[in-house]
Amino acid sequence: MQNEQNMQRDPRARALSMIGLCKKAGRLIAGVPLVCDALREGRVALVVYAAGAAENSVKRVCDKAKSVDTAALAVNVTPEVLGKSIGKYGAVAAVGITDRGFADAITKILGGN
Repeated sequence: MQNEQNMQRDPRARALSMIGLCKKAGRLIAGVPLVCDALREGRVALVVYAAGAAENSVKRVCDKAKSVDTAALAVNVTPEVLGKSIGKYGAVAAVGITDRGFADAITKILGGN
């Protein structure tokens, strides 16, 4: 019960939970190179990146998202935590959400416009 209450208050935990649901639903692309390719193809509705990711990775994915007019939001976690939220053991610097409904929900949670 306590964990559920903390999750309701912590937008970061709620966003990571929603990202995990996206993965289970097959509506998520993980990793900077794959996200950039999907952005180029117009398949991504929202990019979420780990604030603790390498500067070059963040710049690469944000620049690509901006060039195709797609929102990119940071979640204040390390790439390892972002990877864990989608069931990966390694670091994941960025994910692309391909479903507009999930994208809108995550944007609302993270306070993006």
